[in-house]
Amino acid sequence: MSLNGPSESVISAVDFVPVSTMDVEAVVGRTASLPCDIEPDSHEDRVYMVLWFRHAGGKPLYSFDVRGRSFNKALHWSDPLAFGKRAYFVTMSRPSCLTVDSVQLDDEGIYRCRVDFKNSPTRNFQIRLNVIVPPHQLLLYDEAGRDLAGVVGPLEEGGNFTLLCELRGGRPQPSLSWLINNSPVEDHTILKNDGKVIISRISINGAERSWLNSTVRCQATNTALLSPHERTARVEMNLRPTSVLIVEKPGELSADAEVTLVCVTHGSRPPAQVTWFRENRKYTRGKHSEQINETSTISKLTMLPQPEDDGVTIRCRADNPVLRVALEDSFRMSVVYRPVVSMSLGSTLNPNDIKEGDDVYFECNIRSNPKEHRISWYHNDEQVTQNMSSGVFISTKSLVLQRVTRQDGGLYSCRAANQIGETTSQSVYLRVQYAPTCAQTTPVVIGARLDEALRVRCTVSADPADVAFYWQFNNSGESFQVSPARYVSTGGTASELRYRAASERDYGALLCRATNAVGTQHKPCVFQIVPAARPSPPRNCTANRVVTKKDVYLSVRCIAGYDGGLNQYFTLEAVGDTNRLLVNSTARMNDLVVWLNISWSVLESVSEDEILTVSARNNKGVSDPVLLRELVFKDAAKHTEETARMMAKFPVAGAFAAVVAVLTTAVAIAALVFKKRNEASTTNKRPCQSVVQVDAQGRRYLIAYPAAHNQDKLETKPDILNPKHGESDGPRVVLESSDNTSYIIREANPLHPPSGIMHTPHDDMIPPR
Repeated sequence: MSLNGPSESVISAVDFVPVSTMDVEAVVGRTASLPCDIEPDSHEDRVYMVLWFRHAGGKPLYSFDVRGRSFNKALHWSDPLAFGKRAYFVTMSRPSCLTVDSVQLDDEGIYRCRVDFKNSPTRNFQIRLNVIVPPHQLLLYDEAGRDLAGVVGPLEEGGNFTLLCELRGGRPQPSLSWLINNSPVEDHTILKNDGKVIISRISINGAERSWLNSTVRCQATNTALLSPHERTARVEMNLRPTSVLIVEKPGELSADAEVTLVCVTHGSRPPAQVTWFRENRKYTRGKHSEQINETSTISKLTMLPQPEDDGVTIRCRADNPVLRVALEDSFRMSVVYRPVVSMSLGSTLNPNDIKEGDDVYFECNIRSNPKEHRISWYHNDEQVTQNMSSGVFISTKSLVLQRVTRQDGGLYSCRAANQIGETTSQSVYLRVQYAPTCAQTTPVVIGARLDEALRVRCTVSADPADVAFYWQFNNSGESFQVSPARYVSTGGTASELRYRAASERDYGALLCRATNAVGTQHKPCVFQIVPAARPSPPRNCTANRVVTKKDVYLSVRCIAGYDGGLNQYFTLEAVGDTNRLLVNSTARMNDLVVWLNISWSVLESVSEDEILTVSARNNKGVSDPVLLRELVFKDAAKHTEETARMMAKFPVAGAFAAVVAVLTTAVAIAALVFKKRNEASTTNKRPCQSVVQVDAQGRRYLIAYPAAHNQDKLETKPDILNPKHGESDGPRVVLESSDNTSYIIREANPLHPPSGIMHTPHDDMIPPR
């Protein structure tokens, strides 16, 4: 670019010819382009010079000089007092133009472009440059003056809103416009326009759901060279939920089988809060999970149905937390389950005031789906069946017991069954109060020596257990109450009497009775005090060879004889030069059967000189033995030989067998005679023969005991048949009766072993006369 402008001769060579004016706009601070066509009319012609003038001024602002050089090497010059370096003539555009950078307000005006050609006449172009000043501030706020900060609302459906747009600055004065979603809003009001500030207002009524996230624009523009100056706000809305649905409502549920319920809601903004309800109460059991987006919520409830849920309504409620508007969906649960059973004593009964003879009823409460098809009742886990003759009545859901006894006490329960299963109720305890009864087998036979101290313990069963005892002594000649000082209560339902038989008159029956709040004991506990003696031999002994997969053994079965009033046990022995104990046992309490079992291999060790015997033993001594002859005989000759040898071993055995009938009859008669004489006697001297009446197991026994100081010397026998017996021998004759009228003669019959007896040598208490 040349630093010197064109010469005066060049500038004045052509007069100015007025032409039409072209308007050009430029934004302040940006670039202006002033067009000037420099194309010659013919190809033979070319441009020599281009000059730019301000209005009608005579001095150029800018020159483009091609004279004497090629077009590409033209000289450019810009007046430093005008555009200076901001201007440059561009020849590559069509038309060519003078570009002015960083346009200023002072640049506005009319410019002229003069083009000189080699051959063609000079051209002139006049351009009016208009400088645009854009608006410098645009505000968007609500009717309260709050800046919207890019968001309108949140609005409610059907609600109204008002917006104001304020414009400041701009040259020429800008125009304001409103658009919603790019659609112009014609209905707006200009509240102020003083040439410097413009305020426009729009009011919108009846906001619709579709307006959510819509765009509201306020635009200001005063030139096409720039995009409109605008403020934008997004419409935010609070929306009601449009739908809520429990997906795939279940038809039938099983108790204790997990199920997942799904509830879906749409349309709420902010997202709906989903709550599950059981009837009208919030359901808090189970597991809850949610998936949420802008307007939808998916809630899942995993629950374990219970029997009590059958028939209840489950509701899913979708609630907009801002608008407080909710929708809900529901369904009625159908839960199948095993019966739910509870049992109770009749509501009119006092469980602590039921006594023997009262009527009692139970109620079984059942809830079941499907309905129960069977109901059963149980007493101590044993099924109860209807028995009208026994006073047991069963109706649909109740059990009636008439005239209950103590055996009816215990735990009662009911069971109900349906197609799903069977359920047992809780157990209900029935307490039947009753008067005391004897807890021991009665009568109890107690063998005692003269002056032997006894502690007789009486135990009763009673409810309530708070009982009072009293004792009575009976024999064939007298009966009297025992002083309470002679016995003590050992705790609740037991009493202990200290007793000593000082003379023959003190043998007899001790009767123990108790009383409680219900009544007095009907039948007393009986303790028969008899002279202690050695036991009678066992009877009806049989022996058998028993073969099993593991062993072969000998099994001996006997019936226990009279125990002499003391505990007895039984032995199986091999008797020879010395006695060998092979096995011992006790009798069974229910039938007094004695079993003595020994391995056959042990039995084979018995020599030919040994004999197997069974004996009964107690503290007074040993009974006469019972010989098991048939076990050692292999043939008839052997049998004869063994019989002879056995007779030689026991010399009195044959004689005893010959006179047994005569002896038993004589002793029986003598026993009765001495008994009558003893009853008539008033002395305390012990007779030479004692007869004691014992009642046991529904039978009556008259047992003869020889007196200790009149015992005859027994002839010498082997120890097995003539043991040393101490003070007295065992009973020799027993008269037995089942009707207390007629008697038969037989040896002592089995009685229950005594119970509740302790022999106390240092106790000297006796019942007072």
